[in-house]
Amino acid sequence: KEYLKVDFDGNRNKYGSVFANSENDMKNLNYNTVLFGHHMLDSKMFGNLTLYKDVEYYKKAPVIEFNTIYGDYKWKIFAVFITNGTAEGDDGYIFDYTFTDLSSPEAVERFLGEIDQRAIYKPEVDVSVSDKILTLSTCSYEFDEARLVVMARMVRPGESEEVSGVVKVNDNPRYPAAYYEEKG
Repeated sequence: KEYLKVDFDGNRNKYGSVFANSENDMKNLNYNTVLFGHHMLDSKMFGNLTLYKDVEYYKKAPVIEFNTIYGDYKWKIFAVFITNGTAEGDDGYIFDYTFTDLSSPEAVERFLGEIDQRAIYKPEVDVSVSDKILTLSTCSYEFDEARLVVMARMVRPGESEEVSGVVKVNDNPRYPAAYYEEKG
């Protein structure tokens, strides 16, 4: 969490740095590569990530580019959701989207089911247990300690980067208890 307050060179900075989960391996990407960054009101860092709450914005930019020194990657967004950053935000429960690897294909299927329940909208992007996932996490302001999470899967070898414009809005996404307390 120190990277929330220092820049790439280690100097104190209100913007901090976008940083990966400490368990992520950038050379051999894990199942889930998790990046954290501040939501800055001047659009820096992950400031524009909240635009993905709007399905129309998603339609304009459904593919993310995330590169490392080991490779250049494209990712198709498949889920956007709001969750709690602390257990107090959901009666002691916290949905852990920050893991790097899961123990079995069944665990991956359960996890993808949990994401599907929470997604604000559902693009026509399939996700399988063998895909690599990129998770972007930032603060959101629907309630105290809210987090906006954008999840994408890596474009598969030989697959087009194009994404269908068909998106189904989830009329009843699963939110944490703090969301309902704040919104009524």
